[in-house]
Amino acid sequence: MSVKANPTVVGGFVIGAIVLIVISFLVLGSGRFLKNDMRLMAVFPGTVNGLHVGSPVLFRGVQIGSVAQIKLYHNHKTQQSLVPVYIDLKQEVMELMIQGEGEKKLTQEQALGLMVDLIKSGLHARLTIESLVSGRQLVEFEFDPDIPIQVTGIDKQYLEIPTVESDLDKLQNLFKTIPLKELTESLIVMVAEVNKMFANKDAKEIFNNINATIVGSRQLIDSLNEQVLPLSESTQERLAEVQILLESTEIQLTKTLLELTKLSSDVNEKLTGLTDSATKAFDKSDVVLSNMNDIVDQKSSVRNEFEQSLKELSRAAKSMRVFTEYLERHPEALIKGKKY
Repeated sequence: MSVKANPTVVGGFVIGAIVLIVISFLVLGSGRFLKNDMRLMAVFPGTVNGLHVGSPVLFRGVQIGSVAQIKLYHNHKTQQSLVPVYIDLKQEVMELMIQGEGEKKLTQEQALGLMVDLIKSGLHARLTIESLVSGRQLVEFEFDPDIPIQVTGIDKQYLEIPTVESDLDKLQNLFKTIPLKELTESLIVMVAEVNKMFANKDAKEIFNNINATIVGSRQLIDSLNEQVLPLSESTQERLAEVQILLESTEIQLTKTLLELTKLSSDVNEKLTGLTDSATKAFDKSDVVLSNMNDIVDQKSSVRNEFEQSLKELSRAAKSMRVFTEYLERHPEALIKGKKY
């Protein structure tokens, strides 16, 4: 006898299976329910060709996340298209960045606040070529406080990180500014003019003359080389003679300097003797001058005695003059004596 199935049990089993399948898809598909990552959004200027879901996100060569989703927004009014790129950052990397601050785990609010502070400090994202062969690109984070913060705000659900132009976009924009058409036309005109110039008869003669001039110059240079070689040998001989003469002159100068040194020494000795003699003479002169000062001084006893002697000599001279005058008048007084 068969047992009739309970519809309630069967329905519950089916619903539970559906729920498990949905959860499995969600968990295995995105994995965001098991990971505590933080999602950011970035809008890169130019094309994102070469960037795909799963492309790495690097900071100074270290992978800190990956590209999770790439969307396309088109504004019909402005006819402007934007390509937002959604990035999942590993929260454990951010926790390692603040290990020195004492915290090991971050809540979503703390991680978001940390990222806001980093953006204010100059954190921005740009596209970088990962492989030149395949043309694949990756996202690279870097700091530059001088770059202004510009965001689009097209998705308010996620924090938007500022972006800068990639090196590839800069190169493409540079090529766009080059007037290739004008340059090509100018090159074609220049080539045509050159062809006309070479086809002209006068131009051919000019080029033949130039060629002949070059050949003549080459022959002249060869001839000069042949003449310069003997001159160089003769010059070397003259230089050798000059070197010998300089060596002889150096020897004579050395001898002369030695003699001058000896003569200077003798003169120095003689000057030393003369200096001593002059010193002694000056000492004696000081004594004489001192004696002269004693004589000249009015209060000096030597001067008084000298004046007395002069007076005596004056009296004696006066008596001698009187005696002489008397003898002139009476020469016989030398024989007879003076009569009173």
